Amino acid sequence: MTRLPQYVTAPAHVAAADLGPVLVLVDYRSGAVHSLLAPAATWWRRMADTGQVTTDHPRLAEQLIAAGLLLPTARPTPWPMPVTAPSVPPSWGSSEHPAGLTPPVKSPTVAAATAAAALSVVLTVKSGGPAQRAMRRVMTLVRLSSACTRRQASVEQAEHAVHAVRYAARALPGRVACLEESAAVVVLLAARRLSVTWCHGIAGDPVRLHAWVQTGCGLPVAEPESTSAYTALTMIAGGYRHDRSC
Repeated sequence: MTRLPQYVTAPAHVAAADLGPVLVLVDYRSGAVHSLLAPAATWWRRMADTGQVTTDHPRLAEQLIAAGLLLPTARPTPWPMPVTAPSVPPSWGSSEHPAGLTPPVKSPTVAAATAAAALSVVLTVKSGGPAQRAMRRVMTLVRLSSACTRRQASVEQAEHAVHAVRYAARALPGRVACLEESAAVVVLLAARRLSVTWCHGIAGDPVRLHAWVQTGCGLPVAEPESTSAYTALTMIAGGYRHDRSC
C-alpha cells in the first residue's frame, strides 16, 4: 500500500449527493457514478469538513485518489458537503418509478432543421475525443453557449426549442437521450442569444441521473412529472441576472 497524503480535497469536477442509504459521487469529466455506503459515506463527509485524510479506509482513499475523485493537497482544503437529496427507502427492486418524456411535437421544417444542426454540434463535440472525457466536453459546450446569451428565453421560446430538438432527434442516428437533447436546446437558443438553465440531477432507488433545462424561475421545460423526483447537482445558466418573476 502506498503512503497516503495527510490532506486531500475533492476537485471541481466531482459532485456528491447524499441519498440517505448511499452517498453518490458523480465525476463530471466522464459522467461516471460511484457509490459509497456507510461507514464510507460518513468518512467522506468527515474529510469534506476537515480536508484531512483519516486512516480508517486506506484502500478506499487510494482508489479515490487514483480515480481523480480526491486530490492530495499541501494543507487542509475542506470542500462542500454533499447535496442532500430526498431519502428513498430501499425497495430492493420491488417498486416502480414512472418516467418518460412528453411525446414529440411536430415542428416546422426550418425549426427542425436548425434543431438538427444543434444536435449535430453536440454529438460531434461529445464524440470528438476520449470517451472518458465526453461529459466534460458537453458541459464545456453548454457553458460556452450560455456565456454568449444576452437574455433569458421565455417559457414559450424554451418549449418550442425543446420540442424542435426532440422532433429532430428522431431522424438522427446514434444515441440521443436527455444529455444530448438538453445540451442541444442550450446551443439552439444561444444562437439567438437566448438562455435557459441547464440542469443535471440525481434521484434514488435506483440511483438514476437526468439532464433537463428550466426557465429562469426554475420551471422545468416540457418535462414529465417524474422530473420532480430529481435533485439538481449542477446548473449552468447565462452570466446575467435572471428574472425570476415567471
